[in-house]
Amino acid sequence: MEPQESSSSDSVRLRPAQPTPLAALLGRAAGPRGGPSVLVRGTAALHLQERRADWAYSRPVVVLDIAWNLVFTAASAAVLCATTHERPNTPVRVWLLGYALQCLIHVVFVWGEYSRRRRRSGGERRLEGGGGDGEQTLSESDAMDSEDDAAPPEVGSGRRASIAKRCESINTMASFIWWIVGFCWVVSGGEALLKNAPTLYWLTVVFLTFDALFAIFCIALACIIGIALCCCLPCVIAILCAVIGQEGASDSDISILPRYRYSEPCSDGQKTFEEGLMVPILNNHDISTGERVLLREDADCCICLSSYEDGTLLLALPCNHHFHSSCIVKWLRINATCPLCKYHILNG
Repeated sequence: MEPQESSSSDSVRLRPAQPTPLAALLGRAAGPRGGPSVLVRGTAALHLQERRADWAYSRPVVVLDIAWNLVFTAASAAVLCATTHERPNTPVRVWLLGYALQCLIHVVFVWGEYSRRRRRSGGERRLEGGGGDGEQTLSESDAMDSEDDAAPPEVGSGRRASIAKRCESINTMASFIWWIVGFCWVVSGGEALLKNAPTLYWLTVVFLTFDALFAIFCIALACIIGIALCCCLPCVIAILCAVIGQEGASDSDISILPRYRYSEPCSDGQKTFEEGLMVPILNNHDISTGERVLLREDADCCICLSSYEDGTLLLALPCNHHFHSSCIVKWLRINATCPLCKYHILNG
């Protein structure tokens, strides 16, 4: 679907967002409707990725994550101190010690990232609250000087965050390798390990089982989200809208957008399938625009991948991209940008 250029924007062409590798993969999985559908699904995937990071470092999730890792660490320490009389035939005691150490390292990384995000969000709120008439009285040179002064801390903070993420990734990979080592030691210990060190044996089995179930849950969730992005993007948008509420455009912002009704023109009593018409209808502000001709190959919604039918209600954005009204309204309520070209409908 190509945007139709209006007379007021002939000199300015919107550059569509470049598809990421994930978007390209989703586009191939979506079938022959490539191009625009790739961009839409890539945008949705990036939006989900940003939301996942926000949810992962929200206060309830962070508290739960830290709590269970500290509980595992305390349980490991208590069992190691209480089982000095047990004589395992494999070094599961060493494995429990390493497992507890990894839990503590994970707690440090999670708390550090949570604190960094809180400081950043607090700084953004202060900047938003401090903006006003006083800010506009700054001269251009003062503004440039203040930006230069603020640049080094931002760069340093970004570098520290990058290092912390690398260390967390290394810790995750080490945890995976350590899990395999523990599994091998438990299997090789067999009945003798259960008989000689039952407490150490069962605690190790509990930790291994918990990690395996958690990994299976994460993989299954990722597969479900990937399938939903490819096959049922409106379902993902509806879930996002229900979970995070309205953080994008308001209903009053959406109500001023041009509305159309798709019509398939008839010739001698028969419908012509080469092109269709977008017939304008009045929006909530009693404003309508001109009629638009739409090629039949462009008469589909890139969100639900369904073709427009005669009488379908459409909504057009300021960038001239058009979608099913029901599809794009749900999208705009969680993200006030065009899913194809990232044009922001509120501030342009």
